[in-house]
Amino acid sequence: MLVLVVAVVLGYQNRATLVPQATAKVNQLRTELVTALDGNWVNRLMGQERDMAKPSSSTTTTPMEPIVEGMRLSPTYYYHYSATLPAAGRRVFADAVSRYNATGIVHLVQGTAPAGKNSITFSVYHKRMAQNSAEIELGHGGPSITQRVSLAGTHDQNNANASLNADYGGAFSDAVATHELGHALGLDHSQSLLSVMYPISQGRSQLSAGDIAGLKAIYGSTNK
Repeated sequence: MLVLVVAVVLGYQNRATLVPQATAKVNQLRTELVTALDGNWVNRLMGQERDMAKPSSSTTTTPMEPIVEGMRLSPTYYYHYSATLPAAGRRVFADAVSRYNATGIVHLVQGTAPAGKNSITFSVYHKRMAQNSAEIELGHGGPSITQRVSLAGTHDQNNANASLNADYGGAFSDAVATHELGHALGLDHSQSLLSVMYPISQGRSQLSAGDIAGLKAIYGSTNK
């Protein structure tokens, strides 16, 4: 039987989580703020400028990464931790996995992905920002799509990555891990301050109604 298989690697869509530089310096001097990240400390520290921002409705659908538009992705993913990821990173990524699994839209399973199945690698990297930088990068993540075309049809596969910037203690938070895992699953940045996908960390780790709607737009309302 003749089988034609054409694999097309569509590329890696990488997005970062940012925090204002001044906030990051305060975080380094007062380590107790690392834990407080989940209490929306960034929002408080930014003062009047942040208070003037008007959050969008929590029901505004979080957009999807352009690279996953039109893809038919399975909601099941197999994830693993890189050897260099410390215990703090494993903890916050495990928390993020639980939050996304609780939606019932995706199914994230720890272990090695079988051939042709979706996977996510949780890792760390080191990137020290310049002193004059306005913002600090706490993490990055995104999907990497491979599309295989055969006589049997088209198969879309996501081998994604979510990573924390180990040069900053604030990266090891539920908020950052949840944001980067969202990118790995295909969620893009949202303009809603209520979304975990807002590009500047608000300390939020609970998915908004808009975030859940965004997942449904990618994977459907029920597991395939």
